[in-house]
Amino acid sequence: MKYAFVSVSAEGARLGRRVKSRLGTDITLYERTPVSPETEAVQFHRTADLTAWIFGIYDGILYIMASGIAVRSIAPHLVSKASDPAVLVMDECGKHCISLVSGHLGGANAWTAEVARAAGADPVITTATDVHHRKAPDELARELYMKVEPLEALKPVNSLMAEGRKCLFFLDRELEGASFLEQRISASGVAAESLQHMENHDFDGAVLITEKKISCRKPHVYLRPRNLYVGIGCRRGTGEDLIEKALSEALAQIGACPGQIAALASVSLKSDEEGLLALGRKLKRPIHFFEPDQLKEIIETHHLTESSFVKKTIGVGNVCEAAALKAAQNGRIVLPKTKYPQATAAIAAGRSQSSASDRGTERK
Repeated sequence: MKYAFVSVSAEGARLGRRVKSRLGTDITLYERTPVSPETEAVQFHRTADLTAWIFGIYDGILYIMASGIAVRSIAPHLVSKASDPAVLVMDECGKHCISLVSGHLGGANAWTAEVARAAGADPVITTATDVHHRKAPDELARELYMKVEPLEALKPVNSLMAEGRKCLFFLDRELEGASFLEQRISASGVAAESLQHMENHDFDGAVLITEKKISCRKPHVYLRPRNLYVGIGCRRGTGEDLIEKALSEALAQIGACPGQIAALASVSLKSDEEGLLALGRKLKRPIHFFEPDQLKEIIETHHLTESSFVKKTIGVGNVCEAAALKAAQNGRIVLPKTKYPQATAAIAAGRSQSSASDRGTERK
């Protein structure tokens, strides 16, 4: 995950540096007033201009400044909770850290708690389900890498939850990997009933974890588990067993199972790689092969790191991350490029379906 800290004063810059040192994650510092001439930070002049440049690049942005400046800067770029990054605001004294945008799907609420701990600040979270200590569908979806459909159905279901009405989670026991998902769902603090016995329950709203289309007269929203896109790179002639082992280890690193894979992806030069093709047949999943120019576009858009050796060999310096993002339709990386014997893998989660009003206006 890539994050940005944006500060407008020397005090804010010092706070940003202190928090970054404690978090130890992939954070870029943007400072209008650098702490010193010899600084690792990127200097800028106008917050609005900087925001226009970085809003589509990072998974999360922390503004260390007055909330009014941050709100006015991000307002022209907000599109949908399905695609907007997590946005936080913290005062330059580090007293309060506010989750401002994309609390659940974007992960802003969880990131707020993390940043607040590092800064010694009070986390400020205002989403209704959180203040009532109830697990929202979109929060569970992000934790388990699921896709929310349709996005406009979230509001009525979340509203029912916030009001204390009876909203049940139903898991399709016929899903591939259902027992694994049930364990993960339970670990997230949610009790999931069997979708196959939904008619035996009385409820006001429902969260349906399934790939099927279900007849339900009550307000409901779907969580689609098959939402992970695995980008794979491998040496010529790598066997199916080694690629499958790399895939299994990659899934284990994020706590996912093979049933959550929607598709595999790689570069077109690997389209005749028998080990990769055999794995696709075994998993019964499609494999998308993208041309180098298609992957280059993704690399440039997402500022992905490239390997000079790989670039010289096949013409593009990042296969697995770029292929995963391309297959996921510019979703989000949940496992960056990871090396295994004879293979590399990266995993991206697809975007949740945008509401009708958002279609055609999603950020590029």
